Amino acid sequence: MSESTPPQDLRVRQNKLDDHLPRDSALRLYLAEKDETARTRRPRPQPELADFGESLGRIPRTLLVMPPMCVYEGAVKRVVPPLGLCYIAGALEKEGIDVSILDCIVEGIDEEIPVSEGVWNLGMSEDRFRAYIADNDFDVVGFTMIYSSDLWNLYRYARIVKEVAPRTTVIAGGLHASIYAKRFLQDAVVDGVPFIDFVLRGEGEIRLGAFLRNLGEGKLDIHADGLAGWHDGQLFINAQLARVTDLDALPVPAYHKVPMERYFEHNVPFSPYPRGKRVMQVYTSRGCPVGCTFCASTNFSKQYIARSVDNVIAEIEYYKDTYGADEIQFADDNLTLDRKRAMELFERMTPLGLPWCTPNGIMVNTLSPPLVDRMVESGLYQITLSLDSGSAETLKDHHRKPVDLTRVPDLMAYLDHLGVLMHGTLVVGMPGETEEQIKAGFAYVEQLPFHSINVFLAQAIPGSELFERSVSNGTITYEGSLHIDTARSTLWLADLEAKRLEGLVEDFLQRYNRSIYERDPKAWERKYRDHKERMSRICVGTASAITAAIIDAGGGPPS
Repeated sequence: MSESTPPQDLRVRQNKLDDHLPRDSALRLYLAEKDETARTRRPRPQPELADFGESLGRIPRTLLVMPPMCVYEGAVKRVVPPLGLCYIAGALEKEGIDVSILDCIVEGIDEEIPVSEGVWNLGMSEDRFRAYIADNDFDVVGFTMIYSSDLWNLYRYARIVKEVAPRTTVIAGGLHASIYAKRFLQDAVVDGVPFIDFVLRGEGEIRLGAFLRNLGEGKLDIHADGLAGWHDGQLFINAQLARVTDLDALPVPAYHKVPMERYFEHNVPFSPYPRGKRVMQVYTSRGCPVGCTFCASTNFSKQYIARSVDNVIAEIEYYKDTYGADEIQFADDNLTLDRKRAMELFERMTPLGLPWCTPNGIMVNTLSPPLVDRMVESGLYQITLSLDSGSAETLKDHHRKPVDLTRVPDLMAYLDHLGVLMHGTLVVGMPGETEEQIKAGFAYVEQLPFHSINVFLAQAIPGSELFERSVSNGTITYEGSLHIDTARSTLWLADLEAKRLEGLVEDFLQRYNRSIYERDPKAWERKYRDHKERMSRICVGTASAITAAIIDAGGGPPS
């Protein structure tokens, strides 16, 4: 495993509780208990096996489920294999445990069910899921989700499992369930009967195997690291202590458990306008020590841990040989945080001849001309620069994100000279952010040569510092936070009037998208023209019918 060395200020921050969190917040308690963020490590409790059901005399037959997702009018139907579940399945296979995976999204990619104005559920219908559970005899069904806005879908499908097969043990995991385990389980009760039995907090690769082996023997370790749930009618919540520390020890994700050809056929990965037709996503590291106020993933996995370059290259070569991969999309939060490792990785990637991009963003401060040269030589065709604001005041006072805006113009000019497409992201409407700061940020960005851009309205995502502060001061409620749309003012945090902020964003996007086309029509053609014909099937709702017309008019389609 690579010995990665983040900058000193990040090393200090990653192992320190954030003093900005309310004292009684669930997130503060969660961070206080974890090894990676606790001031002192807690002693490991001794196992305590309790009786739980009858002994099966075997490993329970287990299904891991990604439920349908909540999407908004005009959103692109990104359909990617559930990487977390595939990692868990691969780790279990290494332990000799076989599990199945059901990705309801890819299994129901053409099933769009309206749930409210401008909001749709995308994925396998309840009736089809009910039949699937009835036709199979699973002992354990586990659920996860990527976004908290999908919580109600997870609950609905978990209830179906209990309705069809009441003796099935239902478990859940993921960021939301891990941080808010108590509330998550308390809300998963109908008429006094839980429809979710347990939560496995943190990384399932190091927890699910022991849980299943115990369950197969009719036992439950009620002291297990990260286990929460119901036993003898009482709710217990165990601290999540350990995390994966050697990423090289994990096998490649078990993509053979999901219908890969369907993902390739749809071909709308995380970055939805790919160069390749058989795109694979790769994590080379886990963790983000930066700690932006609006981000939740930094709190779920705060310490930066990287795989060795040899390990990453072996995975990419495996995907070329096994799946015919013709593009890589890196899913890291911090691909270039360790610049020495990044230079070696890109040097080793060059002979592979694969185009690649960074849809999850790159930390601008880590980039330099020599590193960019190496990235381009190795196949970089598009980079996502997560500025998040063009206002230094906003970055410092509201986002607490270390972006050196003075370096950005020269960096982008160099990337543009090398022919790299550049996608940008902005987050506006933070509490306390003024209209003048927003306008100043837009004015700064309008001088930059992005080829596409997203502007998100600030939302209090569960698991983020912003969420905890907004709930604590009464700006939002926990329930309200589960209905998030980063394009509309559905969950209001800003000091500006809602329609005013939406108008500022709309005006900026109209100006900037038009300037993108007028500035560099050839680059615009490279990015979008090949995708025009398929736009009608990759966008949600009625907006798909007008997307091609937008492209013809020179405006950027959804990103």
